[in-house]
Amino acid sequence: MQLELMNTLRRRFARYVSRDTPLHASTMSLLACIVLATGSLLLGLAERSLIMQTNGLIALIDIGNSLLFIAAVERSTRAPDLSFNYGYGKYESLAVLISANLLIVVGIFTFIEVIPLLQQPPQDTNSWLLTVWAAASFLIMRSTARRLDRYSKRFHQPMLRYDAELWRVDSIVEIGVVIAVIIDGLLQVFGMYNSAVILDGLFALALVAVSLKVPLEHGREAFRQLLDRTLPDRMQYEVLGVIAENTKHMCEFKRVHTRQSGRDIFIEIDLVMPFDHTLEDLYNTEQKLVDGLREKFPTAVPRVYVTPCDRRCKLPHGSTCPLKRQAIEPS
Repeated sequence: MQLELMNTLRRRFARYVSRDTPLHASTMSLLACIVLATGSLLLGLAERSLIMQTNGLIALIDIGNSLLFIAAVERSTRAPDLSFNYGYGKYESLAVLISANLLIVVGIFTFIEVIPLLQQPPQDTNSWLLTVWAAASFLIMRSTARRLDRYSKRFHQPMLRYDAELWRVDSIVEIGVVIAVIIDGLLQVFGMYNSAVILDGLFALALVAVSLKVPLEHGREAFRQLLDRTLPDRMQYEVLGVIAENTKHMCEFKRVHTRQSGRDIFIEIDLVMPFDHTLEDLYNTEQKLVDGLREKFPTAVPRVYVTPCDRRCKLPHGSTCPLKRQAIEPS
């Protein structure tokens, strides 16, 4: 029993560290968050640098985000079943919404922390140490963003794409942190401590504001997905384009229904087909549509529903059916 338990735990752990699973990228993201949060918070508190504290708090929030993302990725990769016919992709949308709300809390905390620093500005902050750490943080962030971007393209996981965007924006913001720390140090050299702390507070608030950009944008999209909104117009046009390429194989195209659940894109198409078509004919038409849709959307789950025509096309001296006329008339 104990050996079986150890093997089970080993297999579960392997899923998180194996490079062949989407969980690997999220696990590495979590480790990067732990390193950045620990270093930034300790330095920020020791040197009374609000921008470095805020940097650390955002990384601390990102630890919670990474845990949420790992759980969301693990859940959302499950295949649809009897209980959840449209899969488990909603876990990703919930994780994105929680992430946005946590960063809003950091913004409120940063605004509150500005007040005591203005009342008692810190003196002789070790700006060089803060600059070196901010530069190292930038390199870690860029590396993590690239890894997440590669894995999002490989596994078509919206959550990994969202996390990659977060890290990419954070790395750009980190350049601003480096600049702010250097300017802050120069102001302190000239004894302008009040100006230095004002700059520190303003940059800290700007850091939170920019960091909120991605969560708010994706949070809006996540909310729409929770409400089962249809696909964006651009994707709808691509779906219609695939159908248009196959109109010669059908009597009539009636309607299309779309929705997205995590990485899975569900596309339901209603067609009118000849009443005397064989199952093989119907299958061939369906397969052409399915292949075209999966070429555009690798994670698509297409479903084609067929209604037989009302036979009005059948006339005593021929047929008005476009398919039958196409078969009879010379090309």
